[in-house]
Amino acid sequence: MICGLFAVILCQAQSMLANGSFEDRNICIEFRSGCAPEGWFRFPLQRMNLSNMNRALSKGHFYESLIMENRDASFGGRTFLYTRLICPLEKGKTYRLRVSVYTNGHQFDHLDVALSNYEPYRNQQFLTGHPKNYSLTLTRPSKYVNDWREASVVITATGTERYLLLGNLSPNKMPFTREYNYEDPRIVYDIDSVSLLPVVGKWEPCEKAAENIQALYINNYRHTEFNYLDDDLPLVKDTTIAPTIAKADPPMPKVVPPQKADTLLIPDVLFEFDKGVLNPNFFPRMQQIVKVIEQRPFRRLEIIGHTDSLGSFEYNQQLSEQRALAVATYLLGHLPLTPEKVKTSGEGAGRPVSSNQTAAGRQQNRRVEIIVIR
Repeated sequence: MICGLFAVILCQAQSMLANGSFEDRNICIEFRSGCAPEGWFRFPLQRMNLSNMNRALSKGHFYESLIMENRDASFGGRTFLYTRLICPLEKGKTYRLRVSVYTNGHQFDHLDVALSNYEPYRNQQFLTGHPKNYSLTLTRPSKYVNDWREASVVITATGTERYLLLGNLSPNKMPFTREYNYEDPRIVYDIDSVSLLPVVGKWEPCEKAAENIQALYINNYRHTEFNYLDDDLPLVKDTTIAPTIAKADPPMPKVVPPQKADTLLIPDVLFEFDKGVLNPNFFPRMQQIVKVIEQRPFRRLEIIGHTDSLGSFEYNQQLSEQRALAVATYLLGHLPLTPEKVKTSGEGAGRPVSSNQTAAGRQQNRRVEIIVIR
């Protein structure tokens, strides 16, 4: 019966995205309330949902809201929505993404979409400025900023896309264009009627479309850290008569096998002075490290940045994270890696290996560690 229920949902679907109208509501386990749309996931993991019963565009009542910019916060002040595609995209084929947008009195600036083969929440550091991101433009404008308007973009598929994310992915601040209510430092866009369809021809659901929708709907954890869709267990068909959607039980503790690890060091001299950028003059040294990793079978890499104790805590933390990310980006470009196999973090000056009282000691503390976990 459950498979039949999702077959009905699939028949009603007219897009490669599940629940693009946001009308199917998820009962979040953490709050025991309908606090999110089925099939869609938000980060940061905050209970930010401005959907209500009166102003949605499409048939029904619900829409979703995105914080596009917050003048009182850094990049972390934005919110993002993502979903997993029902069916894979065909390499070389073009698709049109359509989104209805309500800008709450602001002039429409931009709305970005990222298509990736990794789960966005798991690998947030790789999203901003990614060359495969697209920006939607208005295709059904209105002279009134307080109208729903349609934005769209045409995408050429690579065939590797699994996830779709919406939000503001620009490294630059979005201009604050609203002429009233300056007490609210946020720029909030409401979105509705999200669809992804081939530009040419009719979309036909793939063989596992109904099963893939079920896998999206069955995940009811929306505010629990480290709960990833990529960790979904295989679905078990429910043969009971009751036509209700099965709810996920709390995840069982995972048995983690003992890990063996080697540590490689990237010294401070391989970076530009006081920056989180690798010095191109030392790329041959990085290639030597790539060759070492290639010769060692491994499960994943953990890349950790460190600094000396000079400078503020905030500066050292940011620099250590930037340097770890720079190394990860280089390795992703020169090794057959996927982002989910790479984890980056920064320790600032918190884990020195030598004294910070001498220049030689501080230079040893300025490093990036690559932990090769076998």
